[in-house]
Amino acid sequence: MKNNALHVVGIQAIVAITSATAAYFLDDPLAAKSVLFGSSASLSNGLMLAWHIRERLDSGHREPAAHLRAMYRASLERYVVVALLLVAGLRFLGFEPLYVLAGFVAGQVGLVAARMLRNGFES
Repeated sequence: MKNNALHVVGIQAIVAITSATAAYFLDDPLAAKSVLFGSSASLSNGLMLAWHIRERLDSGHREPAAHLRAMYRASLERYVVVALLLVAGLRFLGFEPLYVLAGFVAGQVGLVAARMLRNGFES
């Protein structure tokens, strides 16, 4: 499972770098920085997901209610971290909003595509 999660995050990082490079050549350096920041917010989401999955697997057997609470807490943590990163990029760092969101979407598409390629389309 550990290698699977790291493989998915690696593919997500490749998508982030590729999309930032495309934005650099198609528009300007600020667009590339904005796309890279949005992709890094998505990458942090993938890293936190991999970390929480590994943490749950290493925690051993627990009650179903404890697993459910941990799942809800992990989802909330990921949501808050991603939201804070996006707000920081848009509000305080002055990145281009369209490119930040495009980078985030590209990173999330990379996450989904990597999981589908890794696990197969039927699961």
